Amino acid sequence: MKPAALYRIAGVLLVIFAVGNALALVRFWHVAAAMSPVHFPVGHRPFTYAQVVLGLGLFLSLCILLGAYLSWRLSALARRSPQTVGALGWVVFAYEIVAVYASRLALSGAVLVLAIIIAICTGWANLLLRSGARAAAAAGKTPGSAAGLPS
Repeated sequence: MKPAALYRIAGVLLVIFAVGNALALVRFWHVAAAMSPVHFPVGHRPFTYAQVVLGLGLFLSLCILLGAYLSWRLSALARRSPQTVGALGWVVFAYEIVAVYASRLALSGAVLVLAIIIAICTGWANLLLRSGARAAAAAGKTPGSAAGLPS
């Protein structure tokens, strides 16, 4: 499998992850609405537990969508100029490993499996790019020229 395809798979799965998170927030919001609100002061105004969870959950959905965007951009970079992916690919992989750990601690089994699959796709793509760069270097070519792209 090509690195670009693996990054795209990870990006699509991250969008699914974000949609699932948003749907879980909606379910939580309906349940929390039935509970009597307990207010506690944070900064200049009081918040309820439900407001804090909703705010953090929405922020988390945006972070997941950022990961999806980065994965999609990495797929374009892997196709056009694989040598430019570099450390960014490994940063996204580290982000996914943190997601696996957080999913293991606090979320359901399906979410954990999804996080593991996303991390595998990202890590596999990085390894393929790295081995492609090594093979191109051994052949005396730049990774871009090995892929038929101008250096």
